[in-house]
Amino acid sequence: MTRKKLLLHTPILASAFFLATGCVKTNCPLPDKLDGPVKQVQLTSYRESPDLKRNSWSMGSLCADRITFKEGERTWTFLLVWNTSHPKGPFWYLPHDNEESAFDAAVYAATHYGGGFLAVESNGQRHVSGKDPNRNFKKDSIYSKTICKIIDTYKPAHLPYLALHTNAEGHLANGGSGTVSMKKHSKNIVAFPAGNIKTGHQKGLEDEDTLVYLAGKKVLKEKIKIFTSAGVNVKFEKVTKRSNDNSMSNCIVLHKGHENYINIETEHGDLSTHKKMIDKVMKILGRSSI
Repeated sequence: MTRKKLLLHTPILASAFFLATGCVKTNCPLPDKLDGPVKQVQLTSYRESPDLKRNSWSMGSLCADRITFKEGERTWTFLLVWNTSHPKGPFWYLPHDNEESAFDAAVYAATHYGGGFLAVESNGQRHVSGKDPNRNFKKDSIYSKTICKIIDTYKPAHLPYLALHTNAEGHLANGGSGTVSMKKHSKNIVAFPAGNIKTGHQKGLEDEDTLVYLAGKKVLKEKIKIFTSAGVNVKFEKVTKRSNDNSMSNCIVLHKGHENYINIETEHGDLSTHKKMIDKVMKILGRSSI
Protein backbone atom coordinates (compact mmCIF):
# COMPACT_ATOMS: atom_id res chain seq x y z
CA MET A 1 0.00 0.00 0.00
CA THR A 2 1.38 3.38 -0.94
CA ARG A 3 1.83 6.06 1.72
CA LYS A 4 -0.83 8.33 0.22
CA LYS A 5 -3.38 5.51 0.36
CA LEU A 6 -2.37 4.49 3.87
CA LEU A 7 -3.26 7.97 5.10
CA LEU A 8 -6.80 7.43 3.90
CA HIS A 9 -7.10 3.83 5.01
CA THR A 10 -6.55 4.68 8.68
CA PRO A 11 -8.57 7.56 10.19
CA ILE A 12 -6.59 10.35 11.81
CA LEU A 13 -7.32 9.95 15.50
CA ALA A 14 -4.95 12.49 17.00
CA SER A 15 -7.46 15.32 16.74
CA ALA A 16 -9.86 13.40 18.97
CA PHE A 17 -7.76 14.43 21.97
CA PHE A 18 -8.73 18.06 21.37
CA LEU A 19 -12.47 17.45 21.71
CA ALA A 20 -14.76 19.08 24.23
CA THR A 21 -12.74 22.27 24.45
CA GLY A 22 -15.64 24.44 23.37
CA CYS A 23 -13.22 26.61 21.44
CA VAL A 24 -12.67 26.93 17.71
CA LYS A 25 -9.50 28.25 16.12
CA THR A 26 -10.24 31.01 13.65
CA ASN A 27 -8.42 33.36 11.28
CA CYS A 28 -5.49 31.06 10.49
CA PRO A 29 -3.13 32.29 7.75
CA LEU A 30 -4.30 31.27 4.30
CA PRO A 31 -1.93 29.65 1.81
CA ASP A 32 -0.25 32.09 -0.57
CA LYS A 33 -1.87 30.27 -3.49
CA LEU A 34 -5.23 31.75 -2.51
CA ASP A 35 -4.12 35.34 -2.87
CA GLY A 36 -5.95 37.30 -5.55
CA PRO A 37 -9.74 37.28 -5.70
CA VAL A 38 -10.11 35.52 -2.33
CA LYS A 39 -10.33 37.87 0.65
CA GLN A 40 -10.22 36.84 4.30
CA VAL A 41 -12.85 38.28 6.64
CA GLN A 42 -11.94 38.31 10.31
CA LEU A 43 -14.10 36.15 12.57
CA THR A 44 -14.22 37.89 15.95
CA SER A 45 -15.71 34.72 17.45
CA TYR A 46 -16.79 31.31 16.25
CA ARG A 47 -20.20 32.22 17.68
CA GLU A 48 -20.73 34.44 14.62
CA SER A 49 -21.51 31.25 12.71
CA PRO A 50 -24.36 28.95 13.84
CA ASP A 51 -22.56 26.04 12.16
CA LEU A 52 -19.30 26.66 14.03
CA LYS A 53 -21.11 27.27 17.31
CA ARG A 54 -23.04 24.02 16.91
CA ASN A 55 -19.83 22.08 16.31
CA SER A 56 -17.54 23.94 18.72
CA TRP A 57 -17.12 20.93 21.00
CA SER A 58 -15.92 18.60 18.24
CA MET A 59 -13.64 20.59 15.94
CA GLY A 60 -10.34 19.59 17.50
CA SER A 61 -7.39 20.83 15.42
CA LEU A 62 -9.60 22.38 12.75
CA CYS A 63 -9.30 26.05 11.90
CA ALA A 64 -12.13 28.13 10.43
CA ASP A 65 -11.63 31.07 8.11
CA ARG A 66 -14.34 33.22 6.53
CA ILE A 67 -13.50 34.13 2.96
CA THR A 68 -15.23 36.05 0.18
CA PHE A 69 -14.84 36.85 -3.47
CA LYS A 70 -16.87 38.86 -5.94
CA GLU A 71 -18.37 37.66 -9.18
CA GLY A 72 -20.00 40.54 -10.99
CA GLU A 73 -22.46 42.17 -8.59
CA ARG A 74 -22.72 39.11 -6.36
CA THR A 75 -20.47 38.54 -3.34
CA TRP A 76 -19.90 34.92 -2.37
CA THR A 77 -19.10 34.13 1.27
CA PHE A 78 -17.77 30.84 2.61
CA LEU A 79 -16.43 29.14 5.67
CA LEU A 80 -13.11 27.51 4.84
CA VAL A 81 -12.44 24.85 7.46
CA TRP A 82 -9.24 22.82 7.44
CA ASN A 83 -7.22 20.52 9.62
CA THR A 84 -4.08 22.39 10.67
CA SER A 85 -2.43 19.14 11.77
CA HIS A 86 -3.14 17.42 8.46
CA PRO A 87 -3.98 20.12 5.88
CA LYS A 88 -3.49 17.87 2.85
CA GLY A 89 -6.31 15.37 2.53
CA PRO A 90 -9.87 14.85 1.30
CA PHE A 91 -11.54 18.19 0.68
CA TRP A 92 -15.31 18.63 0.51
CA TYR A 93 -17.56 21.22 -1.13
CA LEU A 94 -20.84 22.09 0.65
CA PRO A 95 -22.98 24.34 -1.55
CA HIS A 96 -26.15 24.66 0.55
CA ASP A 97 -26.27 26.51 3.88
CA ASN A 98 -29.63 24.98 4.82
CA GLU A 99 -28.15 21.47 5.05
CA GLU A 100 -26.86 21.53 8.61
CA SER A 101 -26.06 17.86 9.05
CA ALA A 102 -23.88 17.99 5.92
CA PHE A 103 -21.75 20.60 7.71
CA ASP A 104 -21.62 18.45 10.84
CA ALA A 105 -20.57 15.47 8.71
CA ALA A 106 -17.83 17.58 7.09
CA VAL A 107 -16.45 18.40 10.54
CA TYR A 108 -16.30 14.66 11.24
CA ALA A 109 -14.56 14.00 7.92
CA ALA A 110 -11.91 16.70 8.40
CA THR A 111 -11.10 15.75 12.00
CA HIS A 112 -10.78 12.05 11.15
CA TYR A 113 -9.18 12.12 7.71
CA GLY A 114 -7.45 15.49 7.39
CA GLY A 115 -7.98 18.01 4.64
CA GLY A 116 -11.04 20.18 5.12
CA PHE A 117 -14.06 21.67 3.42
CA LEU A 118 -15.55 24.77 1.88
CA ALA A 119 -19.10 25.66 2.90
CA VAL A 120 -21.27 28.37 1.33
CA GLU A 121 -22.69 30.87 3.82
CA SER A 122 -26.11 32.30 2.98
CA ASN A 123 -27.89 32.90 6.30
CA GLY A 124 -29.19 29.34 6.42
CA GLN A 125 -30.79 29.61 2.99
CA ARG A 126 -30.31 27.25 0.04
CA HIS A 127 -29.79 30.02 -2.51
CA VAL A 128 -27.60 33.13 -2.59
CA SER A 129 -29.48 36.13 -4.00
CA GLY A 130 -31.71 33.75 -5.91
CA LYS A 131 -28.83 31.62 -7.24
CA ASP A 132 -28.22 27.95 -6.42
CA PRO A 133 -24.48 27.75 -5.61
CA ASN A 134 -24.36 24.28 -7.17
CA ARG A 135 -25.67 25.58 -10.48
CA ASN A 136 -22.99 28.22 -10.93
CA PHE A 137 -20.10 26.16 -12.29
CA LYS A 138 -20.01 27.66 -15.75
CA LYS A 139 -16.93 27.09 -17.87
CA ASP A 140 -14.08 29.44 -16.92
CA SER A 141 -16.31 31.50 -14.62
CA ILE A 142 -14.78 33.28 -11.62
CA TYR A 143 -16.84 31.06 -9.35
CA SER A 144 -15.83 27.71 -10.82
CA LYS A 145 -12.16 28.65 -11.17
CA THR A 146 -11.96 30.02 -7.62
CA ILE A 147 -13.76 27.07 -6.01
CA CYS A 148 -11.55 24.56 -7.83
CA LYS A 149 -8.42 26.55 -6.95
CA ILE A 150 -9.32 26.44 -3.26
CA ILE A 151 -10.02 22.71 -3.41
CA ASP A 152 -6.82 22.01 -5.34
CA THR A 153 -4.81 23.89 -2.70
CA TYR A 154 -5.73 21.31 -0.07
CA LYS A 155 -6.61 18.20 -2.09
CA PRO A 156 -3.85 15.84 -3.30
CA ALA A 157 -4.08 15.36 -7.06
CA HIS A 158 -5.00 11.68 -6.82
CA LEU A 159 -8.11 12.30 -4.71
CA PRO A 160 -11.51 13.03 -6.27
CA TYR A 161 -13.56 16.20 -6.01
CA LEU A 162 -15.87 15.53 -3.08
CA ALA A 163 -19.22 17.00 -2.08
CA LEU A 164 -21.65 16.57 0.81
CA HIS A 165 -25.40 17.13 0.56
CA THR A 166 -28.56 16.28 2.42
CA ASN A 167 -32.01 15.93 0.91
CA ALA A 168 -35.66 15.68 1.93
CA GLU A 169 -37.22 12.27 2.45
CA GLY A 170 -37.76 10.89 -1.05
CA HIS A 171 -41.49 10.39 -1.07
CA LEU A 172 -42.10 13.78 0.58
CA ALA A 173 -39.88 15.97 -1.59
CA ASN A 174 -41.53 18.12 -4.23
CA GLY A 175 -45.01 16.88 -3.48
CA GLY A 176 -44.11 13.23 -3.76
CA SER A 177 -41.78 13.39 -6.75
CA GLY A 178 -38.38 13.96 -5.19
CA THR A 179 -35.50 13.56 -7.61
CA VAL A 180 -32.83 12.54 -5.06
CA SER A 181 -33.97 9.01 -4.33
CA MET A 182 -32.80 5.55 -5.30
CA LYS A 183 -36.35 4.93 -6.49
CA LYS A 184 -36.11 7.72 -9.07
CA HIS A 185 -34.22 7.64 -12.33
CA SER A 186 -34.21 9.43 -15.66
CA LYS A 187 -32.59 9.30 -19.07
CA ASN A 188 -29.35 10.76 -17.73
CA ILE A 189 -29.37 9.50 -14.13
CA VAL A 190 -29.38 5.75 -13.47
CA ALA A 191 -29.78 4.10 -10.04
CA PHE A 192 -27.64 1.16 -8.92
CA PRO A 193 -28.84 -0.10 -5.51
CA ALA A 194 -26.42 -2.00 -3.30
CA GLY A 195 -29.25 -4.11 -1.86
CA ASN A 196 -32.80 -3.67 -0.63
CA ILE A 197 -34.04 -0.09 -0.64
CA LYS A 198 -36.24 1.16 2.19
CA THR A 199 -38.59 4.13 2.24
CA GLY A 200 -39.47 6.15 5.31
CA HIS A 201 -37.69 8.41 7.75
CA GLN A 202 -33.94 7.82 8.19
CA LYS A 203 -33.56 4.14 7.37
CA GLY A 204 -29.77 4.26 7.39
CA LEU A 205 -27.62 2.82 4.62
CA GLU A 206 -30.63 1.18 2.97
CA ASP A 207 -32.67 4.38 2.86
CA GLU A 208 -33.73 5.55 -0.60
CA ASP A 209 -32.11 8.92 0.19
CA THR A 210 -28.71 7.45 1.16
CA LEU A 211 -26.44 7.27 -1.88
CA VAL A 212 -23.40 8.55 -3.69
CA TYR A 213 -23.58 10.41 -6.96
CA LEU A 214 -20.93 9.53 -9.52
CA ALA A 215 -20.65 11.22 -12.90
CA GLY A 216 -19.12 10.59 -16.29
CA LYS A 217 -19.73 10.69 -20.02
CA LYS A 218 -20.77 7.04 -19.95
CA VAL A 219 -21.81 4.61 -17.23
CA LEU A 220 -18.69 3.17 -15.59
CA LYS A 221 -19.91 -0.23 -14.39
CA GLU A 222 -16.64 -1.38 -12.84
CA LYS A 223 -16.39 1.82 -10.83
CA ILE A 224 -20.01 1.52 -9.71
CA LYS A 225 -19.42 -2.08 -8.62
CA ILE A 226 -16.67 -0.96 -6.23
CA PHE A 227 -19.23 1.10 -4.32
CA THR A 228 -22.20 -1.27 -4.46
CA SER A 229 -19.97 -4.15 -3.31
CA ALA A 230 -19.19 -2.05 -0.23
CA GLY A 231 -22.90 -1.59 0.49
CA VAL A 232 -23.12 1.92 -0.98
CA ASN A 233 -26.05 2.88 -3.20
CA VAL A 234 -25.05 4.68 -6.40
CA LYS A 235 -26.76 7.08 -8.74
CA PHE A 236 -24.72 7.64 -11.89
CA GLU A 237 -25.14 10.83 -13.89
CA LYS A 238 -24.36 10.59 -17.60
CA VAL A 239 -23.06 14.05 -18.44
CA THR A 240 -23.31 15.59 -21.90
CA LYS A 241 -22.89 19.10 -23.23
CA ARG A 242 -26.59 19.15 -23.99
CA SER A 243 -27.61 18.10 -20.46
CA ASN A 244 -25.08 20.36 -18.72
CA ASP A 245 -26.76 22.02 -15.70
CA ASN A 246 -23.63 23.93 -14.55
CA SER A 247 -23.35 21.79 -11.42
CA MET A 248 -20.02 20.83 -9.92
CA SER A 249 -20.25 17.28 -11.26
CA ASN A 250 -20.90 18.53 -14.80
CA CYS A 251 -18.05 21.01 -14.56
CA ILE A 252 -15.59 18.32 -13.48
CA VAL A 253 -16.56 16.00 -16.33
CA LEU A 254 -16.94 18.56 -19.13
CA HIS A 255 -14.40 21.23 -18.26
CA LYS A 256 -11.70 19.57 -16.15
CA GLY A 257 -11.39 16.55 -18.41
CA HIS A 258 -11.88 13.73 -15.92
CA GLU A 259 -14.58 11.91 -13.99
CA ASN A 260 -13.09 11.90 -10.48
CA TYR A 261 -16.13 13.15 -8.55
CA ILE A 262 -18.09 11.74 -5.60
CA ASN A 263 -21.06 13.33 -3.84
CA ILE A 264 -22.49 11.77 -0.68
CA GLU A 265 -26.22 12.28 -0.05
CA THR A 266 -28.26 11.39 3.03
CA GLU A 267 -31.62 12.44 4.41
CA HIS A 268 -31.75 15.74 6.32
CA GLY A 269 -30.55 15.25 9.88
CA ASP A 270 -29.26 11.69 9.48
CA LEU A 271 -25.76 12.48 10.70
CA SER A 272 -24.92 8.96 11.86
CA THR A 273 -25.52 7.59 8.35
CA HIS A 274 -23.58 10.46 6.81
CA LYS A 275 -20.57 9.51 8.95
CA LYS A 276 -20.91 5.86 7.94
CA MET A 277 -21.00 6.84 4.29
CA ILE A 278 -17.90 9.00 4.70
CA ASP A 279 -16.08 6.08 6.33
CA LYS A 280 -17.09 3.75 3.51
CA VAL A 281 -16.00 6.17 0.79
CA MET A 282 -12.68 6.85 2.54
CA LYS A 283 -12.05 3.11 2.85
CA ILE A 284 -12.75 2.69 -0.87
CA LEU A 285 -10.38 5.55 -1.73
CA GLY A 286 -7.73 4.03 0.50
CA ARG A 287 -7.70 0.69 -1.30
CA SER A 288 -8.79 1.47 -4.86
CA SER A 289 -7.67 3.57 -7.78
CA ILE A 290 -10.95 4.93 -9.10
